[in-house]
Amino acid sequence: MDPGLGERLAGWAEAFDRLQESARWRWGGSLAGAVLASPFFLTTPPDGLQPVAWRCAGVAAWMAFAWVLGTLPTAVTALVPLFAFPLLGIRTIRETATAYADPLLFLLVGGFFLGHAMQRVGLHERLVSLLLRPGWTRTSPRRVLLATMIAAATMSTFVSNTATVVMLLPLTTLLADRVGTPRSRSAFGLGLSFAASIGGVATPIGTFPNAVLVKMASEQVGREVSFASWMLVGVPFVVLAVPIAWVIVGRWLLPARGAPVRPLPTPAWRSGEASVLGVLALGVLGWVFRRPIDLGFVRITGWSEALGMGKAVDDAWVALGVAILLFLLPAGDRPLITFREAERQMPWGVIFLLGGGFALAEGLESTGLSTWLAGPVASMADWPAPLLIATVCLLVTGLSELTSNTATTQMVLPLLAAGAIAAGVDPLSWMVPATIAASCGFMMPISTPPNAIVAEGLHIPPRDMATTGLLLDVALVALATVVGLVLVPLVL
Repeated sequence: MDPGLGERLAGWAEAFDRLQESARWRWGGSLAGAVLASPFFLTTPPDGLQPVAWRCAGVAAWMAFAWVLGTLPTAVTALVPLFAFPLLGIRTIRETATAYADPLLFLLVGGFFLGHAMQRVGLHERLVSLLLRPGWTRTSPRRVLLATMIAAATMSTFVSNTATVVMLLPLTTLLADRVGTPRSRSAFGLGLSFAASIGGVATPIGTFPNAVLVKMASEQVGREVSFASWMLVGVPFVVLAVPIAWVIVGRWLLPARGAPVRPLPTPAWRSGEASVLGVLALGVLGWVFRRPIDLGFVRITGWSEALGMGKAVDDAWVALGVAILLFLLPAGDRPLITFREAERQMPWGVIFLLGGGFALAEGLESTGLSTWLAGPVASMADWPAPLLIATVCLLVTGLSELTSNTATTQMVLPLLAAGAIAAGVDPLSWMVPATIAASCGFMMPISTPPNAIVAEGLHIPPRDMATTGLLLDVALVALATVVGLVLVPLVL
């Protein structure tokens, strides 16, 4: 790979970021998007498509343009359906607004409160210390890197990828400096970022594209993807992907041997740590055992069935229950978390983004536009399955390098669902690998917030990120393809 390509890509990305902040770009880009979308409002719709669906296509086109080019903040763009759908007769304001209060969003809110509590009591420091306690983990730079990546991936299953990187960055910097090789900061920074993004795939609350998939599967496919069933796909992917990332980063940037690294001091138990661990365990048990588990030789009755609650509760109910406990249980002379603290760090923009994507998807479905668009997508079903899924994953990963992975899944999954249904193919065999691929953009600082944080915080040369990121993109697209071909039919 050309060593200068990384610097050029990073330079272009930085210049584009500055351009997006200018008022001229915002006005000009928004007008350009309106011009490009105007045919949907001024022309007769194609055969088989109702005028209301054609207008909905115009809204979708304008939103996609704004999301990809950043002519408006992504969260603000996500609010457009609330204004445009009633104006254009697509859906009423009440129908549209329900998407912004979907139960899945409360699952994420509960998960965020849990992650905030883990951060506040310092569980992240204890996790890293425990992983570095065994002597074998400190005998070489690459093993120290592996322990750091395992810690990051483990944390990001329940804490947002960005928060994981922010919490572990000081400890990672300390370890990189103790290793002391010429490129140790690049290796540990990229290992931290990549592992945090990968670890989020493990659970529905680990990263936002997973939540989009759960919602789309329920609304468009009629299949419930529970917390436990998603983990049967996500955890194996993470278990395989973290070592792949470790091999790529470690072999490229670290020597095989080096001086042993001194262990980090084990922190004293803080007030509230045991309580947060207990609440976390309660939440995990509630998510895993909510629905019946049929192992073939034995059937474990889910607690919701045993209590006669059935479909009256879901994973969001569990998340809110454990979140409320966090505000009640004490840590010294105060509760584990306070709402004022949590409110300041709540990712409201992402909540709006998810709600807007759900509203757009419901508009596509209710007007029949998604069914009409399914024709070209369904024609891909004639391709060999490995080629089809790999192509979808490559396209999604490439788009995620340039724009929000949440916005990418919001745009792509409805089309994949409709296309697969029209072709008579299991929609999840296309949608799940595409969702995983959305979390696999690793090449540039703008690809993910974790990449941006480590690039700035550890001054990582762009060529290191571009080279290792490209190799990891290709490897994980292949792994996501295997997941779609082998694992999804078995567990979903």
